[in-house]
Amino acid sequence: MSAHLKWSQAFPLFESDHHRPLIGRPGVYRIRAFTSHGTPRKIRRMAGTDRDGILHIGKSGNLGKRIRHCRQSAEGIRGGHHAGREYFEWGFDRLVPRKLLRYDYVVTRTEKQALALERRLHEDYRRQFLDRPPLDSTSGQNRL
Repeated sequence: MSAHLKWSQAFPLFESDHHRPLIGRPGVYRIRAFTSHGTPRKIRRMAGTDRDGILHIGKSGNLGKRIRHCRQSAEGIRGGHHAGREYFEWGFDRLVPRKLLRYDYVVTRTEKQALALERRLHEDYRRQFLDRPPLDSTSGQNRL
């Protein structure tokens, strides 16, 4: 799935400030599940296994702020991030504790490029697994 992209390393979503240098920068990000051994958690999908542990694919014109909002929503603090709210409200922490959530990202030059990349990533995921990441609902449906 878009293997040619240069993703950042996977940073802990909680108890980390790695998102700060991303404030004001556009791009796409993935919220991912990891094992206690630090490897991506395999997630069974309709047509195969997602070996990257992708729970959510998102885009933003301000990655740092968006990642912070996701973390806050997953804690139940704020409701500004849909995937974070889904994680909190549906009890995903029973399967993937917060300490095992990580995010990685690709910075783009513009928000429009981020939107186009997000759409492509969702389409690739859907094509490969005939499914959506567990915390996604819109799957890149926004228009350019």
